[in-house]
Amino acid sequence: MRLFWSFTRQSFHSSAIYRFDFWLQLFSVFLMMYSVFWIWTILYHQRPGAFGISLEQMITYGVLGMALDTIFHPGRGPQMYIAQQIRSGAIDTDLMKPLDFHLHMLARHFGETLFRFSTLALPSLIIGYLFLDLQLPAGWAQGLLFVISLLLGFMVLFSLNFLLGLLAVVTLDIRSITWAYNGIVRFFAGQMVPLWVFPGFIGALAAVLPFKSIFYIPLSIYIGRLSGSEAWQAIGFQLVWICVLIPLGRLAWGRIHSRLVVQGG
Repeated sequence: MRLFWSFTRQSFHSSAIYRFDFWLQLFSVFLMMYSVFWIWTILYHQRPGAFGISLEQMITYGVLGMALDTIFHPGRGPQMYIAQQIRSGAIDTDLMKPLDFHLHMLARHFGETLFRFSTLALPSLIIGYLFLDLQLPAGWAQGLLFVISLLLGFMVLFSLNFLLGLLAVVTLDIRSITWAYNGIVRFFAGQMVPLWVFPGFIGALAAVLPFKSIFYIPLSIYIGRLSGSEAWQAIGFQLVWICVLIPLGRLAWGRIHSRLVVQGG
């Protein structure tokens, strides 16, 4: 465990180096939050009551979703690091570290997420609360369930990204796959548009895929759309997918490890 936290701290400090990139991302998330605020405000003025919840709840859903994108963006994660290490041939140095590779990737990603939460997500949430009508949870129990669901969503996203990263061992280049993956995850996760407004087959498909664990379930719990037994059932859904994806990732790594071909180095 001490070794795990050592890699976490290292990743946290490494992420803090790129200051110009940090300011660009901070400006970008503020712009997205502002845009979502006005999009839902205009839509509600056109069709009041058409979306099943109040305007304040929908604004909170959208603004909070944009703020959480700083830590839950599907394009940032272990898959990019693994692909880069494969292309450069430096993956062998990771395999020689005295830590299980899967745990190593989790430690790195956790450190990066902690940095992005403290420097990007938290300031975004404060701005959203002060200027964009971001509401607080209705009570401490609702807030606690939101935090639990958020942590489970983090593990689901990490597990999906880790599986995607393993494709780099086979294909050597996952950039085209990553573009498609990012679009699919952001759509079916319900980040900007909640899943309860999805029509017919699309809504039914989104309801069974793991992607809704990342944004839709935590955000719906936060605004009170999911509460009581429904909230616990949603958290159970996240736990089921974690129990599927983590063993699947470890099994895939065990199989693919033997096929590893180091480029360059």
